Amino acid sequence: MNHGAISNLPDECVVEVPCYVDGNGISVPRVGDLPLGCAAVCSQSAWVQKLAVEAAVSGDATLLKQAALMDPLTGAVCNPPEVWQMVDEMLIAQAEWLPQYKEAIAEAKARFEKGGLIPTNEGYRGAVRQRVKTAEEVDAERKEREAKAKRE
Repeated sequence: MNHGAISNLPDECVVEVPCYVDGNGISVPRVGDLPLGCAAVCSQSAWVQKLAVEAAVSGDATLLKQAALMDPLTGAVCNPPEVWQMVDEMLIAQAEWLPQYKEAIAEAKARFEKGGLIPTNEGYRGAVRQRVKTAEEVDAERKEREAKAKRE
């Protein structure tokens, strides 16, 4: 646990810092502040994890959806309605192992039965999604760059 080793992260975060082992056992030094950009990313991840844990313990699907929405990778490619639908899909798919979400799963199933879902097929682009290049396309681009470099 952090316990102040990295001063600009929450104490309850799990961190990796250099430690010293001697006759007194394991000693964790005070590292100080991370650069602000690093601390911001780490703090956001810590809050996402705290939301997810609280959601799991309490069975609160709203907190679970908020955790997914706050995740930087999910938020980069999904808008809020897509996140809500994705969490519903995951709850339904994993219902057997998530008894604390029983009520939320029933509500999610009812929403799915009504229809009107956001399309998730291959042709749907969604928010900020880019086309994935094939291995052949990547190789052709590499060969083109190499040929250009030889000409210069």
